[in-house]
Amino acid sequence: MKKAFILTTLLTLIVPSTLFANEFSLFIKTCKSCEWITYPVPFRLKEQCEIARQGIFIKGMTKCLKTD
Repeated sequence: MKKAFILTTLLTLIVPSTLFANEFSLFIKTCKSCEWITYPVPFRLKEQCEIARQGIFIKGMTKCLKTD
């Protein structure tokens, strides 16, 4: 029982920092003079962000950047 408690305690301390360490945000810019708009949901993998980026059909620019 003591080992299970120690293991769950270690996991709760380690896992949250690794879950949010590598997130990618999708940025959208509809015109040259406009500000970058951030998509509200971050992506865990860059591939997911790129797939979402290809699915946006608006005039303008999009990019996927790693957030800290």
